[in-house]
Amino acid sequence: MNRPLRVILLLVIKYVHCRLWPKGVVHYAINKKDYDIHSQDVIISTFTQLQKEICVKFFNSPVNYTASEQDKILYVNNPYKSKNCPPKHYDYSKTIVEMPIGYKCIDEKEISRIVVDMLRASIEPSDLPINSYDLIKKFQEKKEDHTRLSLLTPADRNYINAHYHFECDALSQRPGLTSQDFGASLHLTRANLEYYENKLWPLGIVMYGIEGQLRNKPMFAFLKHAMASIELSTCVLFQEASSDDVLTPRNLVWFGSEGEDMPNLGFMTGNQTVRLESMSQGAPGHTAHALNMLTRVLGVPMMSNRFDRDNYVAINWKRVEKGKEHYLEKAPMSAWLQQIPYDFTSATHAPANYLCGSCTETSPYTVEPVQDHLWQKTLSMGHRTDLSDSDRHLINILYGRECQIRFLSKH
Repeated sequence: MNRPLRVILLLVIKYVHCRLWPKGVVHYAINKKDYDIHSQDVIISTFTQLQKEICVKFFNSPVNYTASEQDKILYVNNPYKSKNCPPKHYDYSKTIVEMPIGYKCIDEKEISRIVVDMLRASIEPSDLPINSYDLIKKFQEKKEDHTRLSLLTPADRNYINAHYHFECDALSQRPGLTSQDFGASLHLTRANLEYYENKLWPLGIVMYGIEGQLRNKPMFAFLKHAMASIELSTCVLFQEASSDDVLTPRNLVWFGSEGEDMPNLGFMTGNQTVRLESMSQGAPGHTAHALNMLTRVLGVPMMSNRFDRDNYVAINWKRVEKGKEHYLEKAPMSAWLQQIPYDFTSATHAPANYLCGSCTETSPYTVEPVQDHLWQKTLSMGHRTDLSDSDRHLINILYGRECQIRFLSKH
């Protein structure tokens, strides 16, 4: 066999074995019988952190998700109750790809290592035999780099992003909202101005304080990350009030160990106290919870509370937690810019299990899309870690004048 033909055959063989996750999206499910609540949270939060480093996205799928050859599902389990995590052969010929995680491997670094192996198996010929040297090399204890803040090494991150570049591009090629899409007609109506008149924070600056003993808690770090995400996308600022300020702010949001579960919708005269835990942690899988709570502080109603939401979602009122039904009531038409369409991917959209007081495995949802092919809308609701295009446009338009006054006052 001549050399060019041999090279072509090798490339074809490698391509056949390559089973990349379509559009760089990994739908996963966790066997809740194998892991306690804490372990599930660690696994879910690790997936969330990983998608900040690589272009691959992870979606926590419902228990009745139907897997297919095209839409596989990653099944996180531990059927043999293993403690350790030896190298695994990932079978991408099946619709369900199993990824066991041993009980001693329930931490971010170990889970990240396992996920890297799983993704590499989707890129490399995964059914090739592994020799003893490779086993030892993969299973031996690696020296931990304590100076590295990221979960992945640069080599692993670059390798995965390079091979998933085209798949991830396919996901990002859906048309996004831009200012040109809305045209010159994108502005606040008189009704909008009246609705938001007392809800916007002066100068676009949200003043807040934090209880001393909570400052170093992971919950506060998570909330600060959400604040940074909003600041990077909008003109709004979150400013912490120092305890030694000469002029103590009269209007601020105080995050403490006790307080209300929900912040006020928009600016409020005087101080309000909100539980930090309720600000940073929501329903299982609701990765956009902190963003949603902060946009509520800004005065932005939830997308799923739009006046026309019945055209898009149905609310199962019997499953909503008693006493909290009002958080799912519709906001008036004046709260919305009509040029901005309904957005299932908005950070302000309720997840399917939002405020679920009597949900079961057979009836797990309070918010259900009216039409949802292959669970795409259900999986997108409440699963963002940043603002959507429509979120950014709405906030910047609402706070445009306040931010302009702030900018001009500096010059």
